[in-house]
Amino acid sequence: MTIMALLSGGLVAPGLSVPQSTAGSGEKMSQAESAVPGLHDFDFLVGHWRVHHRKLKERLVNNHEWIEFEGTLVSQPLMGGYANVDDDVFEVPGGIYRGVAPRSFDAKSQQWSIWWMDSRTPLAPLDPPVRGGFHNGAGTFYADDTWNGKPIRMRFIWSKITSTSCHWEQAFSPDGGRTWETNWVQDLKRTQ
Repeated sequence: MTIMALLSGGLVAPGLSVPQSTAGSGEKMSQAESAVPGLHDFDFLVGHWRVHHRKLKERLVNNHEWIEFEGTLVSQPLMGGYANVDDDVFEVPGGIYRGVAPRSFDAKSQQWSIWWMDSRTPLAPLDPPVRGGFHNGAGTFYADDTWNGKPIRMRFIWSKITSTSCHWEQAFSPDGGRTWETNWVQDLKRTQ
């Protein structure tokens, strides 16, 4: 009890790591946490963005008609950097809808998992998360899922990352990853 009271009172024993601020998050993180490989891979996305979308009208039917629209994305860190979430607004022709992309980091595998929630289907179960990480400045994430009742492989790629812009795309593979159809592309420009 005494130890709990001392710790909650803010007393720190000598030799323990001293919390330091995580860039841009306002959170405190130990030196050990800040050195975890992959933990800061999505730090580039924290902030406010304007997004230009290109989305295939139909997927996996050899369709080549793209729909273009605008939107916004606001990303913020959670759980001291071990998670983050995007709040998306999609200004599609005929209306606006919202989506949320929560992410969490597994320090053991050094991989991120990304889920998707859509305001048009609020009672739908969460899809299987795409999982992966960043190498040489690009992030690649995969999941096994279904599309129109058929098994597919899904891929997200984050690339062309700078302090003021980045690129995201989604692709489906109906043949276990031998061929891919890119069906959604986003180009993001930072506004804050």
